Amino acid sequence: MSASDWTTVVGATGEVTNAYTTPPNLDECRLYYTQIDERDASVTLMFETTALPERPPLAWADRACNTVEIYVKFTGVRGLRFNGWQFSARDAGITLNPREGTDVRVTVEAEGSYLAFTASGSTVARFRSYLSSGTDC
Repeated sequence: MSASDWTTVVGATGEVTNAYTTPPNLDECRLYYTQIDERDASVTLMFETTALPERPPLAWADRACNTVEIYVKFTGVRGLRFNGWQFSARDAGITLNPREGTDVRVTVEAEGSYLAFTASGSTVARFRSYLSSGTDC
């Protein structure tokens, strides 16, 4: 499944799908943060995009913003494979393949970077906007 269909695989995406007519394609977002938590058997990926939603949440109304962060947390992670992690991972290709039940196979690939795992659950853990001063978003 392509990264543009991610909201059909990841749980609790209502906040994102309510804000966007078409949610941002994860392949077109920057992978800005990756956390592997062995205690919780989870992996959290934070994507950053300058594609602002057409219908932003009311809480964003009085806030100047030019960037959106989407944190996707995968739980019940197993079969984790990791091979290198270069700066190029920020522009990685993301693949989400649904498996039986709520399982999803996640692959993150870029030159010199590879991360893959299967998760039994997934959710949008955080969705927020902010004003970025950087020019490389």
